[in-house]
Amino acid sequence: MTTIHVSLPDELAHDARELGLLDSIALTELLQNEIRRRTFSDFFAISHTLAQESEPPEDPPPRRRRG
Repeated sequence: MTTIHVSLPDELAHDARELGLLDSIALTELLQNEIRRRTFSDFFAISHTLAQESEPPEDPPPRRRRG
């Protein structure tokens, strides 16, 4: 297990402590959720880009015949 030291603004640290967000279990869950969110966000951004690149070009409109 790794031990980390983090510097936070006093008010943020106070609020987080009051809400129980600074214990190991809460921090583990917060970090895991954020890692999961960013991973899926990156995946969807990449898949969206690939989908746009693989779309066939639009056919030009048919030419009108002069009568």
